[in-house]
Amino acid sequence: MRNHKRSTNGQVYIEVLCGIMILIPIALFGLDLIVLVLANSANDSLAKDCARAAANAQGSGGALTAAKQIVDQFPASPLIEKVILDDSKLSFNTSAGAVVVETEMTVRIPVTLPGTISSMKFRARASEPVVGICVAPDSPTI
Repeated sequence: MRNHKRSTNGQVYIEVLCGIMILIPIALFGLDLIVLVLANSANDSLAKDCARAAANAQGSGGALTAAKQIVDQFPASPLIEKVILDDSKLSFNTSAGAVVVETEMTVRIPVTLPGTISSMKFRARASEPVVGICVAPDSPTI
């Protein structure tokens, strides 16, 4: 019998290769998840900012203009394809004392596998009390 030690270098390379083939897709999926969570949070913040701006307006036309200005000022990103203010969902109700705004954001998923979706839409709705209109009755000044 020979006193021969077997080399394990080849086995280590195979184990590392198999580990990488498992860990890389998990890391890419995690990256996609982080991007989607951050985009959802950004859309929620945008809707809240639009509602605040619209609540400071004097009427429904001013509320729409103020909300559109906030959407237009939203910073561009290579992952965010489109940001819109849903005009049909904007509600400026002075009797209820609230304004409701809805935004939609289309986000491109950074790493997609063949056969999966490449973008996702997020919708956010925010409501704020109307503060731009004085509700006190006209009274003579003293």
